[in-house]
Amino acid sequence: MNNYTGSIDTDMGIGMILSNFETSWVMNSVSDSLNMRFRPFEQPMPNFPDILNRQFNMILSSSPDYRDQIINTAVESNKEIIQCICDYYNLSFMADPNSMQPLELYSITRTLYDIFVSRFTDYMINFYITYIMNNVDSIYAYLLTDDSIRKIKEKDIPVKSYIDSKFLLIHANLNKIILNMSNYDIPLSELLKYFLDAPAYAKINECIQDNGDIYKNHFAIYLQDNRYMSQLLTCIKLRLQYKTQEAFDITSMVTAKPDISAVDPNNIPDEISANPNNVEVEL
Repeated sequence: MNNYTGSIDTDMGIGMILSNFETSWVMNSVSDSLNMRFRPFEQPMPNFPDILNRQFNMILSSSPDYRDQIINTAVESNKEIIQCICDYYNLSFMADPNSMQPLELYSITRTLYDIFVSRFTDYMINFYITYIMNNVDSIYAYLLTDDSIRKIKEKDIPVKSYIDSKFLLIHANLNKIILNMSNYDIPLSELLKYFLDAPAYAKINECIQDNGDIYKNHFAIYLQDNRYMSQLLTCIKLRLQYKTQEAFDITSMVTAKPDISAVDPNNIPDEISANPNNVEVEL
């Protein structure tokens, strides 16, 4: 899509530009992106509604006399994007887009696209990580009752500690935990609570309704498909490892003190003797 910086002062000119945003182009663009939404080791895709919004704002800046036509095209594009997402995930959009202000409709469209298309993989991975961290006690409890779990051996204990010692057992059995989660019944409303803050959740939750089982059909399915399972498990493991150790690392860096009991006072490096407080501690 070209940038529009000059003045557009004819009906034909504005009509030709706005025709670039025809339904087939919008729907094909969203459909292509939906097919590429699983990106475990890649950057998220751009947010398409954001791109369109910038384009419409530039056109509006260049052609303020055609404000109504431009805003109407922007509204229709956002409605088409929402419909495409809903069709793909078997959702219903319960709100009336025609009764919304254009900015509100754009905000909802942008959020839905962020969750279900451009950053779909990030939201999914963060859901599994957050769910495990929020339910660490119950997960640990059921692991203790399972005779088939992988027991912790002394050689498996890492040098670094976890923010909660229960994560030692959880990390050792993470494959089992996550694959078990693929069989959970998790409604859309609960997913959205993990995805969004409270104000955004309240708005989005009232706008969309699940007509099937979105969790099992569009999220857990990646754990049940051998083409994707290993990549997803690897991403979850790496990020959970970081999350469950980062607090310990920060605390250690603040509170750790160098052990000077075995330091030879006659063999202190010049940079330390010049500044005895400037001691770096390698964790």
